[in-house]
Amino acid sequence: MSLPYGPPYPVSPLIRGVRFALLLAGIVYGRIKQARYEELEEIWREEEAKRKIVRDRQLAKLKEKIAKEEREVVRQIETGELFRPGKIVTTLLL
Repeated sequence: MSLPYGPPYPVSPLIRGVRFALLLAGIVYGRIKQARYEELEEIWREEEAKRKIVRDRQLAKLKEKIAKEEREVVRQIETGELFRPGKIVTTLLL
Protein backbone atom coordinates (compact mmCIF):
# COMPACT_ATOMS: atom_id res chain seq x y z
CA MET A 1 0.00 0.00 0.00
CA SER A 2 1.46 3.33 -0.97
CA LEU A 3 0.85 6.74 0.57
CA PRO A 4 -1.40 9.03 -1.50
CA TYR A 5 1.15 11.87 -1.62
CA GLY A 6 4.33 9.84 -1.68
CA PRO A 7 6.86 9.19 1.06
CA PRO A 8 7.34 11.87 3.77
CA TYR A 9 10.29 14.20 3.53
CA PRO A 10 12.82 14.18 6.36
CA VAL A 11 12.49 17.14 8.74
CA SER A 12 15.45 19.50 8.82
CA PRO A 13 17.57 19.37 11.99
CA LEU A 14 17.20 23.17 12.23
CA ILE A 15 13.41 22.87 12.32
CA ARG A 16 13.60 20.09 14.91
CA GLY A 17 15.96 22.17 17.04
CA VAL A 18 13.70 25.24 16.82
CA ARG A 19 10.65 23.18 17.78
CA PHE A 20 12.45 21.70 20.77
CA ALA A 21 13.77 25.14 21.83
CA LEU A 22 10.27 26.63 21.59
CA LEU A 23 8.86 23.73 23.60
CA LEU A 24 11.40 24.33 26.37
CA ALA A 25 10.81 28.09 26.21
CA GLY A 26 7.07 27.49 26.62
CA ILE A 27 7.63 25.24 29.61
CA VAL A 28 9.91 27.80 31.27
CA TYR A 29 7.44 30.61 30.51
CA GLY A 30 4.59 28.57 32.00
CA ARG A 31 6.54 27.86 35.19
CA ILE A 32 7.37 31.56 35.60
CA LYS A 33 3.75 32.59 35.09
CA GLN A 34 2.55 29.87 37.45
CA ALA A 35 4.93 31.07 40.17
CA ARG A 36 3.67 34.65 39.69
CA TYR A 37 0.03 33.57 39.87
CA GLU A 38 0.72 31.50 42.99
CA GLU A 39 2.12 34.63 44.69
CA LEU A 40 -0.93 36.65 43.69
CA GLU A 41 -3.24 33.86 44.85
CA GLU A 42 -1.51 33.71 48.24
CA ILE A 43 -1.95 37.48 48.68
CA TRP A 44 -5.62 37.17 47.69
CA ARG A 45 -6.18 34.32 50.16
CA GLU A 46 -4.67 36.35 53.01
CA GLU A 47 -6.89 39.33 52.16
CA GLU A 48 -9.92 37.06 51.85
CA ALA A 49 -9.19 35.58 55.29
CA LYS A 50 -9.18 39.12 56.76
CA ARG A 51 -12.43 39.97 54.96
CA LYS A 52 -13.97 36.72 56.24
CA ILE A 53 -13.26 37.70 59.84
CA VAL A 54 -15.01 41.03 59.36
CA ARG A 55 -17.87 39.39 57.44
CA ASP A 56 -18.32 36.78 60.18
CA ARG A 57 -18.49 39.49 62.85
CA GLN A 58 -21.13 41.39 60.90
CA LEU A 59 -23.09 38.21 60.30
CA ALA A 60 -22.94 37.33 64.00
CA LYS A 61 -24.26 40.80 64.90
CA LEU A 62 -27.05 40.44 62.35
CA LYS A 63 -28.00 36.99 63.64
CA GLU A 64 -28.04 38.29 67.20
CA LYS A 65 -30.27 41.18 66.15
CA ILE A 66 -32.66 38.82 64.35
CA ALA A 67 -32.73 36.43 67.31
CA LYS A 68 -33.49 39.34 69.67
CA GLU A 69 -36.35 40.50 67.44
CA GLU A 70 -37.71 36.97 67.21
CA ARG A 71 -37.58 36.57 71.00
CA GLU A 72 -39.49 39.84 71.37
CA VAL A 73 -42.18 38.76 68.90
CA VAL A 74 -42.51 35.35 70.57
CA ARG A 75 -42.82 37.07 73.94
CA GLN A 76 -45.55 39.33 72.56
CA ILE A 77 -47.37 36.36 71.04
CA GLU A 78 -47.19 34.37 74.29
CA THR A 79 -48.46 37.26 76.41
CA GLY A 80 -51.12 38.17 73.85
CA GLU A 81 -49.68 41.66 73.60
CA LEU A 82 -49.25 41.34 69.84
CA PHE A 83 -52.98 40.83 69.18
CA ARG A 84 -54.46 43.54 71.37
CA PRO A 85 -56.93 45.84 69.63
CA GLY A 86 -55.25 48.91 68.18
CA LYS A 87 -51.86 47.19 67.97
CA ILE A 88 -50.35 47.53 64.51
CA VAL A 89 -48.66 44.26 63.62
CA THR A 90 -46.82 45.64 60.61
CA THR A 91 -44.61 47.86 62.75
CA LEU A 92 -42.88 44.78 64.16
CA LEU A 93 -42.18 43.39 60.73
CA LEU A 94 -40.01 46.34 59.71
